[in-house]
Amino acid sequence: MRILDVHAHIGSDKDGGEQTPEQLLASMDANGIDYAAVFPFNERSGDLVGASLRLLGLNEKRFICFFRFDPKTLSPEELAANLPKFRGVKLHPRSQEFDPLDKRYYPLYEVIAKSGKPLLMHTRKSYAFSNPDNISKLAEEFTDLKLILGHFAESSEEAVGRVARCENLYLETSIDSIHPKRFARVTKAAGVGKVLFGSDVPYSDQELELMKVMKSTLTYEEKEKVLYGNAARLLGL
Repeated sequence: MRILDVHAHIGSDKDGGEQTPEQLLASMDANGIDYAAVFPFNERSGDLVGASLRLLGLNEKRFICFFRFDPKTLSPEELAANLPKFRGVKLHPRSQEFDPLDKRYYPLYEVIAKSGKPLLMHTRKSYAFSNPDNISKLAEEFTDLKLILGHFAESSEEAVGRVARCENLYLETSIDSIHPKRFARVTKAAGVGKVLFGSDVPYSDQELELMKVMKSTLTYEEKEKVLYGNAARLLGL
């Protein structure tokens, strides 16, 4: 069974977290993970664009690079110039302190939607701008935007229901600590074809995040979709 982790970091975070490409590859090899979508932390240098660009070319056979940036400081023109180099986008409303529903950022979403590449958005109800119930509404406003809600949208009933209804809305599995049986129930509620495996390594552990899927009551074929097939289709692999 092939495995693609759609949520992994490389670099050095302002909060002290860090991970090298070699450390990530060692974790992937130890856990049988074939590929990882990678992007910078909330970099200590503050240069998210530069950190994203430095990831390009790192072990191209294993790493799938996403573009992370601060939407307050990047123009749609700059995004359009850089986006072809990457396979997707990662945005973090809490770290970059922006409201995803602020219409100032809508031109950026239009550029991403036009590219056909997915946008992975950090979600957490503990911070107003990261609330998955609100962020998920973007999928209804931008029906061509492939939007992935990070951290399983904290299993929010409203967000999960919207994932089930919107063809362009997805869940990523990391961090949300739920029992494997409940994981299966939420996955089925969202739609097995709408859920992508992610670990948020090094903030979580790839082995533990995989166990959540592997110990669930999903069938083998459903696990294959969550662990690889759905993300591969979304990324055009």
